[in-house]
Amino acid sequence: MKQVRTIKDDYVPAPNRTLGWVILRWTAEHFRPDWKFTPSQVKRILRMYEIDENGRFVWNQMVLQLAKGTGKGPYFATLAAIEFLAPCRFSHFDSEGMPVGKVPDEVWVQLYATNVEQTKNIMLTLHSLFTPEAKEKYSIDPGQERYHARNPETGAFCLLEAKTASYRSAEGARPSALFADETWHWNEANGMVNVFNTITANAAKVGGRLFCATNAYIVGEDSIAERMHTAWQRQQDGRQKRTGFYYDAVSADPDFDIEDEEALKAAILAAYDDCYWADIDAIIDQCYSGVITHDEVLRKYCNLVTASGDSLVDPVAWGKCKVESELRPGDRIVMGLDGGVSDDATAIVALRIHDSFIHPIAIWEKPDGPEGNTWKVDHEEVSDLVDWAFKTYKIEAFFSDVAFLESYVDVWSESYGPRLAIKATGKSSVGYDMRGNQAEITKANMSLVGAIESQRVSHNGHYGLKRHVENAKKRHNKFGVSFGKASRDSSYKVDAYAASLLAFIARTRLVESGKLNNGPVRIPTLTSIGGF
Repeated sequence: MKQVRTIKDDYVPAPNRTLGWVILRWTAEHFRPDWKFTPSQVKRILRMYEIDENGRFVWNQMVLQLAKGTGKGPYFATLAAIEFLAPCRFSHFDSEGMPVGKVPDEVWVQLYATNVEQTKNIMLTLHSLFTPEAKEKYSIDPGQERYHARNPETGAFCLLEAKTASYRSAEGARPSALFADETWHWNEANGMVNVFNTITANAAKVGGRLFCATNAYIVGEDSIAERMHTAWQRQQDGRQKRTGFYYDAVSADPDFDIEDEEALKAAILAAYDDCYWADIDAIIDQCYSGVITHDEVLRKYCNLVTASGDSLVDPVAWGKCKVESELRPGDRIVMGLDGGVSDDATAIVALRIHDSFIHPIAIWEKPDGPEGNTWKVDHEEVSDLVDWAFKTYKIEAFFSDVAFLESYVDVWSESYGPRLAIKATGKSSVGYDMRGNQAEITKANMSLVGAIESQRVSHNGHYGLKRHVENAKKRHNKFGVSFGKASRDSSYKVDAYAASLLAFIARTRLVESGKLNNGPVRIPTLTSIGGF
């Protein structure tokens, strides 16, 4: 079974563009002789300490999302030890153009988890990590929750500490490196969002680096792990102005039968990569014990993000619909548009008629940070993209929600109505009032979710579309199950899902109209699925 990786091609930087080799030589000298990094762990150190031509780090925030039992805690301990004592900051390039490292000017390493007990896995590894010679060289003074040491070259004081989960006690620190463990547990309810905001602000003011470790999170819990993955996805879409964000996840391909033991074993082996210490047979026994749910199996042991109880679409089911495909000029499509102004996103989504392949034409979203304060959707740009789509594809139907776009909808109806095979309503070729058509919206929503679960629609993994689909929540009404955001003010948008649903409705109506006469097309029918 193939792996799904967020790091494309599992790349490593050129030797003159990483401090990793300097650091690995240091660990070989100062860590106990039996400590060996796996090949994947070596590659991660080379990537996390990648530098540009000026010696600046390419990545300032690092996230490792790995399966349970893959050694995140001990690996975190080695990274903490590196940040504590190793020459892990750029000094200069030598005469051969190779980077030379130095110890940070002020070393203050902090370890955070939801409680101090959870940092013990890291601290216990630290207790046995250094050689006796290293302990003497650096005057290492270990404690249960705090390590002291001195830089033998400068005499500078170095501190490494496990901290309590209190944002008030975190105020005012100047950490050179932060380690946040099990961030899928960090949420508003336990106060860890405040902790995260405080400690990252502390680090930012002194150029400190952030390292996060997590299992796959549950969509909809609004954990720090979910927020960071969302931010990384937005960066992949080009929606964020700043990057410098390293996100490393290795997962199983979701397209397997969890009831097939051989298929499950292959999925777990893919997620565990080169973690030779993992007892795969024992994990499989646990998976089939009846003690844990299927969702837990997928999340903990296959490193697949799963849904909360009120999520509309299971992320694993959505992942199974991924195919290698693209829209091509001249493709026959239907198109849906859901619009906003300043807070809600705006999305134009195409659905190819012959195979129900879903792909965004464009998604506009409010950016994070200060520029989001005055941001608004440029409706002229939206209209330009609509014009471009009509010039590029053979569009048989185009349904646009009328909210915020009434004047544009009228122009599109007049301009393109004669070219469309069907009309959105009796009054408009394009305009479709999503608020006024709850019966059709609800029935189509249930049918679309059923089509996703039975893999009768497809997509190519577009991050923006994926986020919006996975953000959608179930909303029950007298007609069945519709969809909506988590709350009215939620920053987790669903507009690309809404646009996809409009395109799905357009295709359904088009096929039912009998106006397609050049080849058979499949139309997903209403399917009963879990929770409906």
